[in-house]
Amino acid sequence: MKQKNLKIIIAAIILIFSVVNIIIAEDFKGEDNLIKALSTFEKDIYYGLQYLLNKYQKQQLLSIESAINRAEWRKEFWIYKDPTPTTKKNERKIEHEARVTLAKKLFGMEKPPGWDKRGETLIRFGMPSSRTKIPGDIGFYKMTPPGEIWYYKKLDMLIPFQNFNLNGIFIYAIERYGESGRETVDKLQRIKQFYSLRSIQELMYTTPNEVKAIIEFNPDDISYIANPDTRASKAHDLIAAIENRKIIKSRNNFYKYLEEHPTIYSFEVNQKVLPVYFDIVNYRNTTNLVQTTVSFEIPSSEIRFIKKGGKLTGEALLSVLVRNMDMEKIASGNDTIRVIQSGGDKFRGPSHLPGQIVLNLNPGYYRIGLEAVDTQSKHRGVFNTTFKIDRMDNRLAMSDIQLASMIIEVDNQTKYTRGDLQIIPHPLHAYRIPYPLTFYFEIYGLDTNSEDISFYSIDYKITPLGKRRKGLVYEDVLTAISSKFDREGKGSKQIQRLEIATDNLWHGTFNLTISVMDRRTRTSVHKSARFSILE
Repeated sequence: MKQKNLKIIIAAIILIFSVVNIIIAEDFKGEDNLIKALSTFEKDIYYGLQYLLNKYQKQQLLSIESAINRAEWRKEFWIYKDPTPTTKKNERKIEHEARVTLAKKLFGMEKPPGWDKRGETLIRFGMPSSRTKIPGDIGFYKMTPPGEIWYYKKLDMLIPFQNFNLNGIFIYAIERYGESGRETVDKLQRIKQFYSLRSIQELMYTTPNEVKAIIEFNPDDISYIANPDTRASKAHDLIAAIENRKIIKSRNNFYKYLEEHPTIYSFEVNQKVLPVYFDIVNYRNTTNLVQTTVSFEIPSSEIRFIKKGGKLTGEALLSVLVRNMDMEKIASGNDTIRVIQSGGDKFRGPSHLPGQIVLNLNPGYYRIGLEAVDTQSKHRGVFNTTFKIDRMDNRLAMSDIQLASMIIEVDNQTKYTRGDLQIIPHPLHAYRIPYPLTFYFEIYGLDTNSEDISFYSIDYKITPLGKRRKGLVYEDVLTAISSKFDREGKGSKQIQRLEIATDNLWHGTFNLTISVMDRRTRTSVHKSARFSILE
């Protein structure tokens, strides 16, 4: 039945598609000349790589004069595109290179880029779910060259090709925008005749509700349809129209993906995403290095728990890889979130499970890759971002603000501790009324008197990032909460643990800004963090 359904679609596509030649212009002026200057080896690489590059990246790569430097550019590009940045394996690069090899083998041609449009499509999207060859046809209006139709099931994407010049080089087949009235009538008649040979239930894209509506269609309720022969053909025309719309949608998905996602790899289609929240907080270390804490939170509802031996167990592996701006590896770390519950079939613990990785880095700019993998379901959450570490020595400075779900005093050093405080990180940065906004930060480089006492003031403000809804209208609120107080303490370093009531806040996103002023030197510093309030 599936084979018959596919034939129905193929026949309909043959009737509604025709060919236009596509002229491909340079993405930027001088591109062709720069490509010609490459060695044969580099041309082969570039032709395969071009589908992953925008015009600015193409110009940047081709404008590099040295082959060694171009190779370094490509190396950094693949690091940047690595879907699993904390592992040695680069799945995107491996699959891309395999696709290019296959495109040359199956759809190769002598002139650049070395393959026809089938090869380009293979490199962009991989091999299709089904690939059907279409014989040529000579009709009343035109000759239809032989071709192929590719269908990608998971993308719901149809791509027709035609061997337009009968030379074995296939191009895209594009629907013409205009055709004669007689040609349109004849095409519809041929579609009707084609569909009349098959039962309604065999239509591949027709849902049960659509079939039911077609079967129960009563033309006698429509006064302007009087001819019995017209009534007999109307159901088939309706079926053709429904199927034709779905075919056009599948075909148009090709242009949609070509514009929005010009390349798609198997791991992007098949990989289930694990929701992960993270934040990065920097503290001054005892040395010249900065202690960088990367905190995670994973919704416990997204973790697959396995019951074994009367215990419910869930586990997620966390990993971090830090590179400098030259893409050299600088540091890495790992952590494991492991939860074991005795009894019960459902997890009864917190809604979000925390994890944390601590690194020591020099001040500077970095690129960081983060991954979280559920060991049971294999669902994966991946992020890449850049961040800057400021110097904190020999001057007044602050750590970043660590938003927390809970801060408690402890007697011994355990996970998440700073001094005698255990700070449970809350990267989600969302608080529900009436639970308080809880956070921690450190102050460095305060000036002290002869007794090693520092004097400073703290000023904090919470400002909404949107308007506040009041009844049926929205109003501007410049500052929701603010406070200022003076403090003093022993030493140039001071730690701060604060809680702010959320009763006067409302559903929305806010910015917390903290300013610290050294009352002896009158210098100041500030940091900010964003959070949300849930009702």
